[in-house]
Amino acid sequence: MKILITGGAGFIGSHISKLLLDQGEKVVLYDNLSKSTKQYCDRRAEFIKGDIRDSKLLKKSLKGINGVIHMAGSTAVDESVKQPLFYLDNNIAGSVTLFEAMKEAGVKKVVFSSSCTVYGFPDNLPIREDAQIQATSPYGATKASIESFLTYYNYLYGFDVIILRYFNPYGIWESHNPETHAIPKFIKAALSKEPLPLYWKGQQVRDFIYIEDLAKAHIAPLKLEGFHIFNVGTEKGTKVIDIVNIISDILGYKLKIKDLGERSGDIPANFASSAKLQKATGWKAKVSLKEGLRRTIEWFKNN
Repeated sequence: MKILITGGAGFIGSHISKLLLDQGEKVVLYDNLSKSTKQYCDRRAEFIKGDIRDSKLLKKSLKGINGVIHMAGSTAVDESVKQPLFYLDNNIAGSVTLFEAMKEAGVKKVVFSSSCTVYGFPDNLPIREDAQIQATSPYGATKASIESFLTYYNYLYGFDVIILRYFNPYGIWESHNPETHAIPKFIKAALSKEPLPLYWKGQQVRDFIYIEDLAKAHIAPLKLEGFHIFNVGTEKGTKVIDIVNIISDILGYKLKIKDLGERSGDIPANFASSAKLQKATGWKAKVSLKEGLRRTIEWFKNN
């Protein structure tokens, strides 16, 4: 197969491309480099610098492609609250531009990078795929909207659609500017022996999944046909303060905390049921939290 990955230079896309290339597949990375660099792009892949709102370039780039893994888009919840119109344009309009280009190019297989944010404040835990969609941020609303558009492209045009609702990925090669994710923030602060920024005294519960497991979850369903929605998580909820304690144990010294108090809009707890994905493909998260953090800390030490 020849796969085009939008947002392919990013943290998750770079890991997925390596796995595909290692399996002998051909990969095209499509990225505008607005929030990423080519530093972790595999040299075996073809790279195209482009925006998903560029219909002409997309149509050209999709020639000879068998399927698309769609990861391009803006991803910061706080930023989306401040700039909802930008998220509307970049995420939703950009995605529909991509789907239209795919339709014209005859490419009808797409794996979409969605998010657990579509669930908002969950009614039950663990969260299953049939839970109510009730996004509480513009970012989550864009993901839910794109899912709805994919339902339409499946129904009218016969697209094979795999929607993956991620929980909380972390791991090596993660580097955002500014950094918005908890684990890299904690590790950077810990290595610099600075206070770790902590909301809610770390009592929020999240499902942290190591990047290697998440990347494999994109490969497992590639051959599926029809329309599918899968959660991608470890099925284990972990308090954020426990992440701090594990990092402290690995480093061998006590960490200082900067108490940031409460933050409006935070969801107290969410973690996934990934039984549906396991049943359909055999995929299951395998890297333990402590092992994943150990690998991540080691990478940050050297980078």
